[in-house]
Amino acid sequence: MPLEHWMMFSTFAEQDYFIYPRSDVYSGVFINANMAAHAPAGLASFIIEKLNPETKYMVDPITHAFQHDPVFIKNDKGEVKKAIQSLAEAYGDPMLSHVGRKPLSPSQFDEKTLASLCPRVLGYQRDHLRGYMEGSDAAKYLDSDEIKSPSALVAPYFFLTETEWSGWLTVNTDAVAVSLEALQPGERLFAEVVVDRGVLLDARIRAQVVKAYSRFQNMIAGFLLWIDNFDEQSVPMAELRAFKEFCHSLKSIAPEVINLHGGYFSILMGGTVGSECLTGVAHGPEFGEFRSVVPVGGGIPIARYYVPRLHARVRYREAADFFQAAGWLETADRFIHNVCNCEECLDTLASDAANFTKFGEGDVKNVRRRHGMVRIEFPSAETKRRCLRHYLQRKHREFQMVRNAEPGASLRELQNSIDVHENLVGTDGVAHLKRWKQVLSPKEGDH
Repeated sequence: MPLEHWMMFSTFAEQDYFIYPRSDVYSGVFINANMAAHAPAGLASFIIEKLNPETKYMVDPITHAFQHDPVFIKNDKGEVKKAIQSLAEAYGDPMLSHVGRKPLSPSQFDEKTLASLCPRVLGYQRDHLRGYMEGSDAAKYLDSDEIKSPSALVAPYFFLTETEWSGWLTVNTDAVAVSLEALQPGERLFAEVVVDRGVLLDARIRAQVVKAYSRFQNMIAGFLLWIDNFDEQSVPMAELRAFKEFCHSLKSIAPEVINLHGGYFSILMGGTVGSECLTGVAHGPEFGEFRSVVPVGGGIPIARYYVPRLHARVRYREAADFFQAAGWLETADRFIHNVCNCEECLDTLASDAANFTKFGEGDVKNVRRRHGMVRIEFPSAETKRRCLRHYLQRKHREFQMVRNAEPGASLRELQNSIDVHENLVGTDGVAHLKRWKQVLSPKEGDH
């Protein structure tokens, strides 16, 4: 199947980007269940009114949220967040009896518990948003078959760490088995595999995970894969190799493997150079090429420009400096030829390379720090929009390029990018391209 381009829905402020650069660009959208609980009417309208009729969606049940320290699901007042409480009530025990009190453990999931839990979790994905769609004003103008159901359902799942994986793996696979029995005719099931980088690097544990899921050979539609905080641009080659092996192993069990948080390396894994071991890659409009399983605080926003041939978001000032040093900002034509000719860049430059500064414009604000107030520049709202629109155009082109690439073309493109940029950004600036190329080269071993 052609490599699918998925997007992660995180905030309503981003919803316009799901139809950019065109409404038919994205194969599907992932919606976290807590968002579905928090704003079901808004999400129902988004699915009906914003998404292309051919765009799929899936609801991630995020059952792993209940296995972590309760502090991560509470608000500033120390209360369980309303959306999480709603999920607990929908899912029932053991979530409901433990939410906000203490984390779940594998011992709390026996055959009887899963027999009750799995149908509830699947039913929430199947019916919650659909019910709001059917009750919306827009539904009056739609035929019944235009009210979308999820393209597939996701079995309950929990996070596997290198110290706590065995018990949770049993729960996860038992939940898949029960969920298969609970499907309605015509429904498809995905297993979500969420692991830390310790599990990824340990070949023994990885093999046990694959062996456990192999019991569902040709029974499930596919896997949703999430490696905790797996930044493809910074992880060492050992982790990239392990990721590649893991994807190939999962693909041998089920026809689809979708990386929920991936960048260009994952896209390449979905092409001929990666033996098409990924069938889909998801990311967010503003973030999401990698993400931690347990929420972490965000830093100060910085204007970043996605440098196409580095396949990386670079701080605006750094990008501007090396573009200037290369002579690519001398004229608009030189910029368009050497950097980017996407619609956003053409509109922003308007035939004047000096307008590249619009990708870095900001507002200076006073921010309280430990030693007093400091003045910090934040990207303006329009700067963020420009950078995001440019980024999404380039991601779309990356998927197209890899889908249509002849054997060897993607590796040649990586090498050419290394040759062009190494003298400009230094060896560290192209190190990720060199790692990707080496791991994906045939000498690393084909499957």
